[in-house]
Amino acid sequence: MKRVLIIVLALVVAAVVLLGWNMFGDHSSFQTGLTQYEGLPAAASDITVYRNRNISGTVVADFKISEPDFVSFAQQKRWDVQPISGPVFVFQAKAFHDGHANDEKELADGLFYSQRAANGGGITAAYDRRTGRAYINSSSR
Repeated sequence: MKRVLIIVLALVVAAVVLLGWNMFGDHSSFQTGLTQYEGLPAAASDITVYRNRNISGTVVADFKISEPDFVSFAQQKRWDVQPISGPVFVFQAKAFHDGHANDEKELADGLFYSQRAANGGGITAAYDRRTGRAYINSSSR
């Protein structure tokens, strides 16, 4: 009886550890120089993507695109992008990959949209007119 209890307890502990690793562990991938990526517009090029497949569901992407193509993509997604009226800060895929997620890029001229929940989940999308690059950050948490 005591042996069965120890085995059951060991299995429960192993299951909790496995579940924790699956939910909160680093399951990230980083790709750069892509010509296309699922969920991004066909007009996007020079795509860089960081994605973590854990509970956060974090996706950070930046890519080259013309402003009209970005606006069209935003309209399809029902993002009400607005001109940037003051500096805004956006996440960059490479910074996430390098372990410097808080190193944000400042944008002063372009378009911006953000819809965030109290838990930090949601979407932020921006377009930098100076460089012709778009920045998208989404998270489920």
